[in-house]
Amino acid sequence: MNCRDCSNGIIEGSGDLKRVFCMVMLLVLLSGCGGSAAADGSAVRAYFEELGGFEAHLKILSDLEQSVLEYEVDYVYNKEDNDTFTITAPESLAGIGGTIAGTDSASFVLQYDGLELDDAMPQRTGLTPADALFCLLDDLRRAEPAQVWTESTGGVDLLVLRYQQDGDDGKVEKQVWLTEQGYQLVCAELYADGERVLQIQVTSYRET
Repeated sequence: MNCRDCSNGIIEGSGDLKRVFCMVMLLVLLSGCGGSAAADGSAVRAYFEELGGFEAHLKILSDLEQSVLEYEVDYVYNKEDNDTFTITAPESLAGIGGTIAGTDSASFVLQYDGLELDDAMPQRTGLTPADALFCLLDDLRRAEPAQVWTESTGGVDLLVLRYQQDGDDGKVEKQVWLTEQGYQLVCAELYADGERVLQIQVTSYRET
C-alpha cells in the first residue's frame, strides 16, 4: 500500500472522504505544497479538546525496523472512557483488540484483550499502529504545531498541521491533514529521525 497512490482502489468509505484523501496525497507530492499560511492551531486544539468521541476505520502502513506491514483497524475514541481498537487486517491478526487508558501520551497504558505479553507498551511512544492515533489526538488537543497552513484543490479546503518533538529518543515529526470545515481527520504521516515510519489513512469517520 502506498499512501500517495490513489488509483489502486484501496480507499473505501464515503465518496467525499475518498475524494478528499486522494487530493491530499496528490498535494503531498508537491514540494512546498503551495498552500496559504494559517494563523495558528488554537481553534484545532479547542475543537479536539471538546470532541466527545468518534468511530473510525484506519488503514495503516508501518515501516518500522526494516519491514513494511499493512494493517486495518477499527478505532473508537471516547473522551470520558478508554479508547478501544480492533485489528481487522491482516487476516492472521484480525479480531485482536485492545484498550488504551490514560489522559495523554505521557501517561497511558496499552493492553491487548486476551493476550499475555511481557511488554505490551511500545518501545517508542506514538509510532506504532496500536498507539499512533491516541498520541496524535493528544497532540491535536494539547500541542502547539510548528507549522499550520491550508491547501485547496478541486474545491476541497484542507488544514495541515506539522508537529515536531525532540526528546531523548530522537526527533519525531508528525503531519496531519484535516478538513478545514469540521476538522475531520483525513490522513497523517509520522517520521522518526527524518525517516517515515507510519502512514495513517482515515477511510471512514463518524463522530459519536
